[in-house]
Amino acid sequence: MNSSEPKLIQFFLFLFLFGVFLNANAQTDKELLRELVTEEQEAVNALVLYPEEVRNDIFIAAQHPEALIKVESIQRQTSNSFQELLTSYPQDIQELIWDLTRYPNLIEKVITPENQSKAALKRILKNYPEKIRPQAKKAAQDYLPLLMSISQLNESAESAFESILLEYPPQSRKALRQMIKLPEVLTILTSNIRLVVLVGDIYSKDPEWLHYKADSLNLLLASQNARELEDWKASLENNPEVLEELKASGDTYNEHYDYDDDEYQDFIDDLYYDAEEDEPAEVIVRHHYYHSYRYWFGYPYWYEYPRWRIYPYWYDWGFYIGRNNAVVVIGLPSYHFTQWYFYHPHHHAYWPHLSAHFVNHYYGHRKVGSSIVSSVRSWKHQNRSVINDQWLQDDKNLVRRFREYGKFETERLKHNRKKPEKAYSQSEYADRYKKRYPELSKTRKQVEEVTKVPRNQQGKEFTKSRVDIPSKEVPTKTIPKRDKKLRKKVTVPKVDKARDYHKNTWEKPKRTRVIKPRQNKAPKTFKPKKIKPTRKKQKPT
Repeated sequence: MNSSEPKLIQFFLFLFLFGVFLNANAQTDKELLRELVTEEQEAVNALVLYPEEVRNDIFIAAQHPEALIKVESIQRQTSNSFQELLTSYPQDIQELIWDLTRYPNLIEKVITPENQSKAALKRILKNYPEKIRPQAKKAAQDYLPLLMSISQLNESAESAFESILLEYPPQSRKALRQMIKLPEVLTILTSNIRLVVLVGDIYSKDPEWLHYKADSLNLLLASQNARELEDWKASLENNPEVLEELKASGDTYNEHYDYDDDEYQDFIDDLYYDAEEDEPAEVIVRHHYYHSYRYWFGYPYWYEYPRWRIYPYWYDWGFYIGRNNAVVVIGLPSYHFTQWYFYHPHHHAYWPHLSAHFVNHYYGHRKVGSSIVSSVRSWKHQNRSVINDQWLQDDKNLVRRFREYGKFETERLKHNRKKPEKAYSQSEYADRYKKRYPELSKTRKQVEEVTKVPRNQQGKEFTKSRVDIPSKEVPTKTIPKRDKKLRKKVTVPKVDKARDYHKNTWEKPKRTRVIKPRQNKAPKTFKPKKIKPTRKKQKPT
């Protein structure tokens, strides 16, 4: 044997073992990614719903997590400085200025010396929506030094951002610039940096595999979402009583929360009624909340969750009132709406048919992570001491049981507020008032039997922790096929499906709601309505 042959054999053996190591390592990374996808399903679902070109930019940007962290740091510092600039101004001026930041280059144009004249200002503002023009004129005339400081702050942030980009190749620069235009995406990425690191690493090793997985998940989610939405539309069309309660709850929701698009409402209505019948949603998207707040300045501090775009007042309901007072369903109610609905127990006493309808929808679509499914699941868990799957069965008494629950929980919370030293848990209150709430008292006993801690033969408790009640399949109503006469086509850009999912991802329940402050205006008192209230704005027919 030639003396060089052992070395050659050793070399090929090394290459073989190194290849096996790399393959095993890659497999481990992919398995870890599958685990992370399960743990952070909402974030992953939101990202993959974007179009392919946006997903590609996400993957490229994910290869540079350190750049994303640096960008977030610039944003945080700039946003803080921006809010400091506005601190000394009244709330209505803060709202005005913050709104101006949504429109590309608007502030930079109105502060340019040659554009200070009324004629020049009028010429510039022709390219912007009519309703923003008076605001821009007022700001340019009365708050020019403030606008100049804001422009300088934005210029500094952009300069720092461009300095970061110098370290990366052209393709990465392009992807990172696209991320700035989609602040929703950056919020998800920087909030899930562990996922980003792994995705970027896998993309650098096997981009085809990652694209394939993302494409497959995109198709699956799009199909699930479309099917769920069609079921939701059909169920509302076939349940006029539920639809009326949904409309009434939507009006109450609007009375409870201030919305920042009132001044744009006439503008939206004009756009809607001037548009073709099959494109109202497209028109509203394009002209109303298409532009986000500027990333460097952030969204207004009075929002309790990341809200980068302004939405119509009916957006959270999932429908709007069209011609001839017809209801046009464009999506599911938002997470924030459904969470608000379930968080206030008196809603179930006022609108028990809608409550039962939400639950029936949940049992038909439990495998998806939609707003209704997430809110019902959370509500079930919070009330598991008095409610189980048997209580939630779709029978003729479900509406009555919801009405009883609404009264029960409202009275219990009222008692606990008045007498905190004698506060009752749900179980205690159900036991104390058995005759007043017979259904809940009966269910509480069933729950207690199922969740009793098992004992061994010596009568000692097992150390095994208590478990939740096992889920049972509950039959749901068969939803009849939709009547073709009731169909109404609404065109919504694909990208907004991802933004909608982002809203559902962001809008997590919070015990304290931050209400947008208003000057010289007493805070609103929440008074839910049992009957359908008169609408605030009437649409022309």
